[in-house]
Amino acid sequence: MTEATSKRMYDVSDPSPQVLHATQLAQNGPKRQVLCLEDMDDWVRSQAYKDTIAYINNTSMAIQGKKLSSEFPVSEKVRRLCDIFDGLEILLSENTPKFESAHSWLTAQQGNANAYRNWMRLMHQFVFSVLDEAVQPECKHINELGQYLRRSFGCSSSLEFGPGNELMFLFFLCGLFRAGILFADDTVAAALLLFHRYIRLVRRLILTYSLSLTKDSRFSMDDYYVIPYIWGSAQLSLDAPFSPMESEMQLIMEAHRQDYMLLEVIDHLRKTRGLQLNQVAFQLWCILSVPTWPEVYGAIERAYVSNVLSSFETVENAIFCELMSFQSVSSVSMVPRAYLGNRYSEDRRSSMRHQEQADDSEQKPDTNKKLAPPVHKCVSMQPSLFFSFSDKKSTDADSNDDEHDPLWIVRRRNDQEEESDTSTTVFFTDAMIINDGPTSSSSSSTAK
Repeated sequence: MTEATSKRMYDVSDPSPQVLHATQLAQNGPKRQVLCLEDMDDWVRSQAYKDTIAYINNTSMAIQGKKLSSEFPVSEKVRRLCDIFDGLEILLSENTPKFESAHSWLTAQQGNANAYRNWMRLMHQFVFSVLDEAVQPECKHINELGQYLRRSFGCSSSLEFGPGNELMFLFFLCGLFRAGILFADDTVAAALLLFHRYIRLVRRLILTYSLSLTKDSRFSMDDYYVIPYIWGSAQLSLDAPFSPMESEMQLIMEAHRQDYMLLEVIDHLRKTRGLQLNQVAFQLWCILSVPTWPEVYGAIERAYVSNVLSSFETVENAIFCELMSFQSVSSVSMVPRAYLGNRYSEDRRSSMRHQEQADDSEQKPDTNKKLAPPVHKCVSMQPSLFFSFSDKKSTDADSNDDEHDPLWIVRRRNDQEEESDTSTTVFFTDAMIINDGPTSSSSSSTAK
């Protein structure tokens, strides 16, 4: 074989389906997946559907018995994320429509639309810059998280807000845990502080810009959002100072409104509609006639899953990517349920008895055991890959044969990455790891 006709041969295997999927995510970013009614079957089998329900129920177990005004751990990351809402509220104050009494209804509607669209435009510019500062710099999911957050405040084209926008904020919260930005200790603060700030801002948006309600006609809880009712009843499922049927009493409302999310939204609903609860939210009024708060929680949660999460109107504009994936999961994978009230107390007392028995037998329990997060962490598939040749390892010193130098798939890893990152070992079994040094001029070392 002459030198002109010789060809270099490399051992390159075909990319795995995981690599191809990761490449597609990196190229396309978050996008809609539920485009027709037939796609609803894929939605209820998706990883995102399972993670959303798991996050709601696991958070419910974490916040039961806790008040909005009680003390709970708030990490620095949660505080920085709350700063996002401080900035958005300032933008809202600066873009409040101003009308004179002589203006017609049509002029007022046009003014609301223009002011709301201007706020949405500024919000789109504001979210990514502040989110980048709020989370860890090495986070690879800023774009995905920002897209979820941007879609959490309504639709500027139709001037509507509904449970679909609330679902996008759930995706944002769930994505924070999936990305490893928030941890198990942040579960309570994410619900009672971060989500509560979101709901307060949404109420201001609805009142300021007269946004209309987007909802499915099958769901008769006539409100713009549902999660405050779910998590509000979860708060009351343990050590509640009043029963469900007493929640409408004025004395109860005045004494506990600032402590429980459910009372706050009921009070706001009655004041804005000017009617009694049985006239504005008949389904909720019927649910509150049951004797215990865990039963209230179960009824609202089942109605939400059956009539809201399973509604095409809710998820038709939802977007999916890596953190909240549209990929199907095994049918045998069980969705976690919430155990509230007496059942939770019995489990807790049983755990305390086991702990006392361990103390008696001088077998101290593991106090360093970490709490489980509300949703499992995502194993990143983003293909930060490049191609490289491996070092020659020829045992023959006189050999100069270079026709069989294998081409390696190499993944660059920053020194700040956690040692527990298994994304390379999972998706690229033959990959070589190159650890970046502290400076760009330092040389990289390879290890097979």
